[in-house]
Amino acid sequence: MHRAAVISLTTAVALGVAVFFTLYSLIPVTRADDPGLSSLFVGTMMAFVMAVQVFTPALVRRFSLRLVLTVSLALLAIGALVTGTAQTTVVLLVGAVLSGAGFGIVIVAGAQGIALLVPAQQLGRVLGIYGLVTMAATALGSPAGVQLALAYSTSVFGVCAFIVGVLAAGLSLRLPPGVGTSDPDPDPTMTPDAPEGGRVQRFVAGAPWLALALLLAVVVLFSHGLTSLPVLASSFGGAALVVFTVQLGNALGRGIGGELEARIEAPAALVVGSLSLAAGGVLGVLVSVAAAMLASGVLIGLGVGIVQTLTLHTTMRRMDPGRASVVWNLGVDGGLWVGGILWGLALASGTVGAGSIVVSVMALALGVAVALRLRRPA
Repeated sequence: MHRAAVISLTTAVALGVAVFFTLYSLIPVTRADDPGLSSLFVGTMMAFVMAVQVFTPALVRRFSLRLVLTVSLALLAIGALVTGTAQTTVVLLVGAVLSGAGFGIVIVAGAQGIALLVPAQQLGRVLGIYGLVTMAATALGSPAGVQLALAYSTSVFGVCAFIVGVLAAGLSLRLPPGVGTSDPDPDPTMTPDAPEGGRVQRFVAGAPWLALALLLAVVVLFSHGLTSLPVLASSFGGAALVVFTVQLGNALGRGIGGELEARIEAPAALVVGSLSLAAGGVLGVLVSVAAAMLASGVLIGLGVGIVQTLTLHTTMRRMDPGRASVVWNLGVDGGLWVGGILWGLALASGTVGAGSIVVSVMALALGVAVALRLRRPA
């Protein structure tokens, strides 16, 4: 295993993740008087995150993991600077485009890079550590970045985020040259004479659809922990604290998922994760006290983190690293997008409780189904 390269890659991606998730919360918090602008910014940014992901494996094969990560982290840094210093809506949306495109490449190339640098027998555990570090950066960096903008100004945040992004890009230059360019299983969708329908079918060939359905469900519940659950907790002034507990639980869960898989194997670990997030999803809406909501946030975060690590490893066992990273990240980002819309509607209609219970039961059922599927002999 390229230990130094894995450390540099993980640190670089963690810094990029911290910058991105600060941007995700920055405009809604600093421009709360204009929710329409906040929705436009986040929607634009997420659209570009998802739009570029499918092309990332081809970029890595063409230009190498090191160059792709360096350029995309620099793009994210520039987008953060533009966003922080923007004075008009047009410039703000330019920042959203740059930040979204940069992060979309970073997050796919990062997971792909781990698979390229780590032997298969160590991949599950290292993916857990990678998830733990990157999500810990979110849990700590995102609140710190938002507080920096509130205490001083968004321009100060933009300059600081730019510096962090440049540092991350510098770290990515420590990766070995040429990694990813000799991928033995190139993306079949890049064949020039492949028909359009064939490209899609070949790109998703081997995808573990049941596991990806589980991933989508748990991320929708994760979105509840980051959006509607904090609203419910605002009655005791704990909205920000709930968000922190969800993010911290997710970081810990990513690391625990890798360890659980190594110790008790993936099927049993999936059941543990599914039970945790389902318990959290139900607890937070049935018991309206501060301690219960904080416990709910931790349980949701832990369960989602465990399932994320296990589904990523499962996907990488069945697909080449590039395509696996794409479909897995599309599942995560799709869940965040869908969840953001659904929980907003649930808040408006007063159905958060029922919705959380339904999604919790669905995630638990899918978790058990995937565990049973994994126990079947190949």
